Amino acid sequence: MATSMAVDTVAELGFPYWTPLRRRFPPDSPFFASGNVERELLAKQVALDLTEDEINHLQKFVETESRRISCPIVGCPENLKSLDNFEDHYKARHTASCSVCSRVYPTSRLLSIHISEAHDSFFQAKVARGYDMYECLVEGCGLKFKNYKARHRHLIDKHKFPTTFEFFKKTQPSKKQREKIQRQRVPKLKHKEDVSSDAMEVEDKASMDGLVSALSTLTTSDTTPSTVSFGRRHGRGITFVPRSVRREERTESSSAPGPTN
Repeated sequence: MATSMAVDTVAELGFPYWTPLRRRFPPDSPFFASGNVERELLAKQVALDLTEDEINHLQKFVETESRRISCPIVGCPENLKSLDNFEDHYKARHTASCSVCSRVYPTSRLLSIHISEAHDSFFQAKVARGYDMYECLVEGCGLKFKNYKARHRHLIDKHKFPTTFEFFKKTQPSKKQREKIQRQRVPKLKHKEDVSSDAMEVEDKASMDGLVSALSTLTTSDTTPSTVSFGRRHGRGITFVPRSVRREERTESSSAPGPTN
């Protein structure tokens, strides 16, 4: 019956491409998702009795929380909530920073002391000559010392610094830096081993050649003198005859025929 009525209506209107049909959605259909969210928000606002000003304040708070300021310094992961927080962070962490080793100090005075002690060759030359160059870290003290340990004892005894305090502490390299140093060191060690082995081979060959030449020139006549003289009269000497010559003389004398009667 409904189909026939729809066909008659289409025929009357003269539009045969589609016909309007009523669709029914269940309460949990995704079709109502956006409306449900809006209804829940309105219900929460009514339950809290929020005014328009309070609603605007909450919206601004959400916007400011989502807009954080990232520190532009390379390697710094800080995200600041406001411009004032960023200025305080920059003054505390990046104003008194060493450009050589990237150490950060709370004041520019401590940074200047660090640069002089760690990166100034003129400072080290003065220390080597015995000048008092290590200045007290406490502003207004003004005392200077000959070495780092003397100043460290002064800070502990006079200014009650903790015994574990270290103004200049060597930083441990990271894992990546240690691996990089190890990779750079391996070819150098291999090259040194090759050079040392070659030098040992050359030295052994040279010593062997020298030994062979020395043995070849070594003879009995060179080491054994022909005559030994005692006293001032060199004519009276004892003549040494080699054993081989003695044997030859003995064999000749034994083989010679005796006298005949």
